[in-house]
Amino acid sequence: MDRLLATGIDLTTSTLVLALVSLGLAVVFGLVRVINMGHGAMLALGAYLAWSLTGAGWPFPLAVAGAAVGVAAVGFVFEYLVIRHFYGRLFDTLLISWGFYLVVTELIKVVWGSTLKSVPNPLPGSIAIGGAGIGRYEAVVCVISVLLLTAAGAVLYRTDVGLRVRAMIGNREMAQMLGVDAPRLYRGVFVAGSALAGLAGALIAPLFSIEPDLGTLWLVRAFFVVTVGGLGAIVGGTVVGSALIAGGTVVFSVFSPQVFAQTVVFALAVIALRARPTGLIGRTAVRA
Repeated sequence: MDRLLATGIDLTTSTLVLALVSLGLAVVFGLVRVINMGHGAMLALGAYLAWSLTGAGWPFPLAVAGAAVGVAAVGFVFEYLVIRHFYGRLFDTLLISWGFYLVVTELIKVVWGSTLKSVPNPLPGSIAIGGAGIGRYEAVVCVISVLLLTAAGAVLYRTDVGLRVRAMIGNREMAQMLGVDAPRLYRGVFVAGSALAGLAGALIAPLFSIEPDLGTLWLVRAFFVVTVGGLGAIVGGTVVGSALIAGGTVVFSVFSPQVFAQTVVFALAVIALRARPTGLIGRTAVRA
């Protein structure tokens, strides 16, 4: 029974951490149709900024906020100088953002080096749940993930900004005729996605070793989450996709090695995409 409880806790935490990491990519891909391959580099940059700021004496919450703002600024510059010229050209933005990923990864190596770094756990210790337990900081990260997912849904469906975004996705020309500022709105969405990537990178920094290629594996997982969960399903698709990718890996890891479990899960994800190209709960329109 304790083993089952421990597996359930691991499944939940893994799903919510992956959802946190994937949310920024889901927002950008779902709302402005840009496959931001630079998402992985933004995650790594957020982690490194958190490491630098905590090393400079900043309290961890301020370091996380500073990392999110720093990555948002990088996203703003990238969008203003490059991405805004290629909206509506999916393949072009994919290649350009992949080039951004490679450049930023190399710049990280130049600035911070290639040696492994770590951010001290701001909340050491664990919380007992029955015969199992969960780390205090992991629990906080899970709560933050739930709050961010809830906030994303609220913004999309309970605010004027969300209404404008959904109008742009539904019919861009008509929305512009009604006064929606498309370039400004797209820029805001891209910067918000960048900020979420930086925030996620900073939050997971105490849980994993920090290296320049930190974002590579997370990018692959996040990409599967967004596509398998559902194109346009910003919140629901992120949760469902994360449960399949992260939760499936946890379940299969009980019976097989970690690498084999991930391989099986990715194979199942490909099969799911073959059966439903728009994702498990995806639609052509944006939904939560």
